[in-house]
Amino acid sequence: MIRLLSIVVFVCLSFAVVKAQDSLQIHLQGIQERTDQAAAIRNNLYKSPALRPFQYKQSMTPVDISYISENKERYNYQLGSGDKGIKIATDSYMKDAFPNMTLWGNAKYENVKVQNLKFNETSDFELVFPYVIADSVGGNLNMETYQFSGGIAKEYGDWVFAGEAGYKANLSHRKIDPRPNNNSSDIYANLGLGYSITSNSVLSVNFGARSYKQRNTLAFVAEIGRPSIYHFNGLASYNALLSGSSESSGANLYAVNGFNAKFSLAPKNQNGLFAEAAIVQNTGERTLPLSSASANNWTDQIISGKLGYFNEIADLRYGALATIDLQTRKGSEGLFNNDGANTGGYTKISEISSYRYYNFNYNLEAYFGKKDWSIKPYANYSQLKEQYINPFREQVADIVKVGVQGQYLFELNEGLFGISLNLQKQKVIDKKSTFNISQGIALADLLNHNYAYLTSEPFQIAAEARYDFVLSKQIKPFVKAHAQTSTEIKQKYYSLSLGLMF
Repeated sequence: MIRLLSIVVFVCLSFAVVKAQDSLQIHLQGIQERTDQAAAIRNNLYKSPALRPFQYKQSMTPVDISYISENKERYNYQLGSGDKGIKIATDSYMKDAFPNMTLWGNAKYENVKVQNLKFNETSDFELVFPYVIADSVGGNLNMETYQFSGGIAKEYGDWVFAGEAGYKANLSHRKIDPRPNNNSSDIYANLGLGYSITSNSVLSVNFGARSYKQRNTLAFVAEIGRPSIYHFNGLASYNALLSGSSESSGANLYAVNGFNAKFSLAPKNQNGLFAEAAIVQNTGERTLPLSSASANNWTDQIISGKLGYFNEIADLRYGALATIDLQTRKGSEGLFNNDGANTGGYTKISEISSYRYYNFNYNLEAYFGKKDWSIKPYANYSQLKEQYINPFREQVADIVKVGVQGQYLFELNEGLFGISLNLQKQKVIDKKSTFNISQGIALADLLNHNYAYLTSEPFQIAAEARYDFVLSKQIKPFVKAHAQTSTEIKQKYYSLSLGLMF
């Protein structure tokens, strides 16, 4: 990690010599808006469509290609030990592209290999868990992701009318047994309305909807040595009637529909009081090839809030932001009968509510600094509880993370060079687990391994170096290197990005 960063720093510094100035050159201000960690905190609060006209002061379109590599020795089996591959992305922002009109859009392509995945042959785990199809063999999974989105905001006097829409597709497969073939699509749209209640404050409301679908199949070529397939219902539980066979003809179908609402108060110039309240509600359904009736239904609700204050006096900038995210996921499973009379598959005879998942997060961060440096201390407290009813299984963890991140920006001859360092420590203050499962079997290993990862206490060090230089008024290339390592879970991560802004 140190060697990689040293090489990048040396290459960056070879482009130019240090040139001390009291303030940034005009053509570098747009770059700083997107790289300064203090500005990034505030910029991230302007994601509602009606607030986008106030997100940046400078129009800019960054395009970059990145190579990433990550590996962890201790990890969640169902998420893999890390990704390796390339990512290509662009994120355009055009302020006053037309009179009083702001346009934005982004596109992303990812081609990565998810390494050492086990007990999960279903894509988009975070959206559909715990209802995944699983086996004990797994392996590396090749995954391609395509994502496009765009939006527009128009200011009419004190009003802002805005909207945005996006599409994301995921294709995943493996060329050796077990051979999943997954296709998913995710479409969303948001409409926003803003009103200037003062000369520097905007009150906005945003409403959105999404529609997600996935077709998930699993096949084998080898006639012998096939593992058992499980249709999980939560914490490695499964329906014995529907699982246990290595034969799985047909597709598992997932459908998730949702809505969101958000109310925000934000300053136009990014200095002042910020407040936000939001709710996201999703309902999901899984249908197995063994029956036309739904095997699982779930609801996922996230209630969140933000409160912050930001200010700038002379050349000193400071601010603080508190956030809260309360996620509750509740799921049910169908009970089926196979009496041989129904040639179309198993008959659903009942349904029970069997799964609960709670993930509450409380976060506090502050920052202070000047144009060329900033320090951001932060703390996070999370409460996680996951339960399955019968047999009763539970895992609970209360976790605290504390850290500090510092950044320094050097203005060079026609360029901007930045370095940052992030130190974080995780501490488990309470934990317990009850799995009620025979030890020595694969499913017990899954639960114990994932619980050990959940309750680990790593110390994390992350460092980043970035150099932006100006070839012309329109073209500003950059190179960025990021490296991260964590104790206990023995994580090693690095990425290298090349791109340009115009």
